[in-house]
Amino acid sequence: MTGRAAVPAEESPPDRAQAEVLGVVLLLGLVAVGSLSLMVVATSAVSDTQSQAETERIEQSFVQLSQTMATATTAGDMPKAVSFDAGESGAITKTDAGTFTIQGGNVNVTRTVGAIEYRHDDGSVVAYQAGGVFAERGNQTRVISNPPISYDPVDETLTLPITDMSESQDLSSGPVRVSTAATDPLREASLVENDTVTLTIQGPYYRGWEEYFRDAAGSGVVDSIDHSKNTVVVKFGYFELDEALDTGATVGGKESKYFHDKHGNIGEYYRQGVLMPEMDPVIDQIIKDSKSDPVADSDNLRMTNGTYYVDEIDGAVDYDVDLTKDDVTLVVGGDVNLDGGDIHVTDRDGKKENVFRIYAGGDKFTLDGEVCVQTGSECEEDATAIQFYGPSTMAVDLGPGSAGTFEGLLYVASNSEQNDWWNNPEGKCGAHHQIHEQANGADFTGSMVAYSVCAQSNGNEFDYDTDLADIDLDAYPDEYSLPPQLTYLNVAVYQMDVDNS
Repeated sequence: MTGRAAVPAEESPPDRAQAEVLGVVLLLGLVAVGSLSLMVVATSAVSDTQSQAETERIEQSFVQLSQTMATATTAGDMPKAVSFDAGESGAITKTDAGTFTIQGGNVNVTRTVGAIEYRHDDGSVVAYQAGGVFAERGNQTRVISNPPISYDPVDETLTLPITDMSESQDLSSGPVRVSTAATDPLREASLVENDTVTLTIQGPYYRGWEEYFRDAAGSGVVDSIDHSKNTVVVKFGYFELDEALDTGATVGGKESKYFHDKHGNIGEYYRQGVLMPEMDPVIDQIIKDSKSDPVADSDNLRMTNGTYYVDEIDGAVDYDVDLTKDDVTLVVGGDVNLDGGDIHVTDRDGKKENVFRIYAGGDKFTLDGEVCVQTGSECEEDATAIQFYGPSTMAVDLGPGSAGTFEGLLYVASNSEQNDWWNNPEGKCGAHHQIHEQANGADFTGSMVAYSVCAQSNGNEFDYDTDLADIDLDAYPDEYSLPPQLTYLNVAVYQMDVDNS
């Protein structure tokens, strides 16, 4: 028996009408939700834009205020006026926003430093302190305007103005009057002799100071950070000679162009902006005292103790050094061009305390040979026995095209870039790089000290010998001495009146 399939009943007109109404309602609801979402996003974007614009206005206003305060410190008690934007919430002046401590030689001075601070609703901060303007958000810090703190190695002068506020008070948008209420020239902190000047900054904006001193040329060198104490320690002037052995490359120039390590040969074993004493005066005097008694054969030498003098090294010399009895000194009046030659320490004392020092007075050291401690026919990779000293005018060529090896301390410290280091240098390293280590160049083990260093090739080996850190460096005999290291301090504390009067 066959049956007919059931046919669904057609919707009645009222059912269709209800469905259409429901569809329209749903559509209108979706449109409303979408519009509301767009409105929320748009409102948020406008709010963020307005907030960013306000922050930028306030930052620039702080920069203008900083410039006005710098002018006021030189204008005596004559007030200066500036239009100030502190947003709707306003700013505050602080009388106790940290301390500056200056130490070195017989100087040990601590002074309170003030600040002007704006704090946004989102927790970000714009702050003025001692001439600098910093922006902070959490642990992130930007230096908006550099403080007028500087060290001039030529004049040996540290300029350090410190500002404090005469009182803590609110500071609203509008006209602001700035004047110097009092000045303390800190005469007890005017000169540091034969010592590094240390500045310890403690306070809530220490991260901003760290950022400034890490990046700014002509400023100090960050020595340490203590986040638990909100403290940064900065050093100025020349470092102690012993510190030449603390790392693989000590570079005097602070700008990034003065240290080029394309393939990471030197890696983490370097520091920049660290000025070491120039050896020029000692080298000149040692050459003057030694040149009256030159060796008879300057191509082949067996050195056992005392001092040996040659006018220059040029070519394939063969020098053996015996350190079993005492220190040995080689004095070179001019350039050192070790072209296929070798200078080997072949014998050492049992305690490995005796050292071989080379003093060269020329303007060029070219290495295409070996300067190392030799065991059998191989260099020992021991940098503790050999010290090479050159003047600040000496350029060092460790490649390209060098098959050399240097193991020891290479010291050619300079406190500034020299115009005559190189004349049309080959390869990628520039004329402003004092030490060149390029393609197919020398392998280096030890420490180097120079104003600028360029390591261009990944085919060269560079190793810092950590045993150097345990050595007490005697860079020259007792009868010689470097000129006294003087750092003149131009330091003053200014108590400032800053108000809406």
